[in-house]
Amino acid sequence: MSLAHRSISAARWTTVSNITRAGLQLAQLIVLTRFLSPQDYGLMAMVTVVVSYAALFSDMGLSTAFVQRQHVSQEERSSLYWLNVAVGAGLMLLVMAASPLAAYLLDEPLLPGLITLVSTNFLVVALGQQLRIDAEKALNFRPVAVIEVISAVIGFAVAVTAAWLGWGVHALVLAAMSSAWITMLLAWTILARGWRPLWRFRWTEVSWFVHFGGGMVANNVINHINTTVDVLIGGRLLGAAQLGLYSVPRNLILQIQFLVNPIFTRVGFPVIASIQNDNDRVRRVYLKIMNFTASVNAPIYVATAVFAPEFVQLLFGNEFHDAVPLLRVLAAWGLFRSFSNPIGSLVFGLGRVRLSTLWNLALLFIIPPALWFGSNYGAEGMAWTMTGMIMTLFVPSWAILVKPTCNATLWAYSRQVLIPTLCAVLAGGAAWLSVSIFNQPWLRLGSGLTVGVILYAVLIWLLNRELLELGAEIINQRTSR
Repeated sequence: MSLAHRSISAARWTTVSNITRAGLQLAQLIVLTRFLSPQDYGLMAMVTVVVSYAALFSDMGLSTAFVQRQHVSQEERSSLYWLNVAVGAGLMLLVMAASPLAAYLLDEPLLPGLITLVSTNFLVVALGQQLRIDAEKALNFRPVAVIEVISAVIGFAVAVTAAWLGWGVHALVLAAMSSAWITMLLAWTILARGWRPLWRFRWTEVSWFVHFGGGMVANNVINHINTTVDVLIGGRLLGAAQLGLYSVPRNLILQIQFLVNPIFTRVGFPVIASIQNDNDRVRRVYLKIMNFTASVNAPIYVATAVFAPEFVQLLFGNEFHDAVPLLRVLAAWGLFRSFSNPIGSLVFGLGRVRLSTLWNLALLFIIPPALWFGSNYGAEGMAWTMTGMIMTLFVPSWAILVKPTCNATLWAYSRQVLIPTLCAVLAGGAAWLSVSIFNQPWLRLGSGLTVGVILYAVLIWLLNRELLELGAEIINQRTSR
C-alpha cells in the first residue's frame, strides 16, 4: 500500500476514534455536570495540571525519537522499552511524594489523595506505550483506534457509575485510571503480535534517543507551562469555584481541538518524518494539514461562539450560566490555537526540536506575566488575555517556525485558514439571524446549526474544493475494499 493510501487509512481510523471518544467525553460532561459541582471540576483541573507537568517526563521524549528515526533495531527497541518502564515507575513515586507540596502551593488539602491515585497511571501507561507508538509509526491506526474506543467506553461507564453513587471528584479520577489500565492490557493483546522485549539494557543503544528526547522534554516542559499557566494562576488567585467555572468551557474548547487536530497531526508527524529529505513534499503535506484542520475547526468554534448560551444551558445546566461569556471568548482562543497546532508535526517530523524550544522559551517571558495581569479582572480577564495573545502570535509563528523549515510563504500559510474562517463566519452570521424568531434553546440550536452547516458546505464547495476531494478519496478507498 502506498504512503498516500496508508495516510488516508490512518486518517480515517483516527477520525473514527476521535469522534467516538469526543462523543463519550461530551456525554460524560453533560451527565457529570448534573452530579458534580464546579468545585469538583476545579479540583480535577488542579490535579490534571499538576500531573500533566510530570507527564512531560513520562517517556523522556523517546516516543517522538522512536518515530523520527526511520530504522530501530530489536536491541534498541528493547532497551528503550525498559527505560520507559523505569521512568514511569520513578515518576509515579516522585509525584506521590510531591503531592503534599502541590496541596500547599495551591492551598487545597484534598489534592494529595487525588494526585496519588492518578499518578499510578505513569507506570501503567509506560507498560504499553511503545506498542502504540510502533503501530502509529507504521501508520497502522486501525487497532489503535479500536483500543482507544474500548478504553473510552469503559472509562465513561466508570465515571457515570461513580458519579451516580455520589463519589464526587473521584468519579473523574477512577475514569482516568480505568481507561489507562484497559489501554495497556489491550495494547499487549492486540498490538504486540508476539513481540516481547529482550531482557537487556544497554546505554549505547538508547543514547541517541535520549539526546533527541531530552530536547523534546525541554521543549514540552516550557510549552506546557505556557499552555497550562492559566489554570495554575487561576487556581491560586481565583479559587476552586471560579476556576471550575472557567475550566469547564476551557475543557470543552480543548476537547474540540483534541477531536479534530489529531486526525491530521497524529498522521502528519510520521508522514513528514518519512519524507523529511524532500522539502517540497513536506511543504505540500504541511499546508494540506493546515487547510484540513482549519476547514473542520472553523465552523465548530464559530458555532460555539454564536450559540454559547444554548450550548451552556443544554450541556451544563443553569448552574454554569455565568460561563457563557467565557465560552464565547475561549472559542476564538481555541480557533487560533488549532491553527498553530499542526506546526508541531512539521517541526518535530523534521527533527527541528531546538527551534521549537527557543520559540517556547521566548513565550515563557510573555504569557505568564500577561495572564497574571489578566487574572486581576477575574476569569473573563484571563480568557481575553489568552485570546489576544494567541491571535497576536499568528504571524510570528510563521516567520520563526514555518518559513525556515518548509519555506512556505505568508500568503500560502494564511490562505489555508483564511478561507475556511471566512466561510464559517458568514455561515455563523446567517445561522444567528435565522433563529431570531425562536425562544427555546434546543430549537434555536437545532435550526441554527442546520442553516449554518448547509451554508458552510455550499461556501466550501465554491471556495475550498481540496477538502472535498480528500473526503471523496477517503470514501472511495473505503468503498473499494
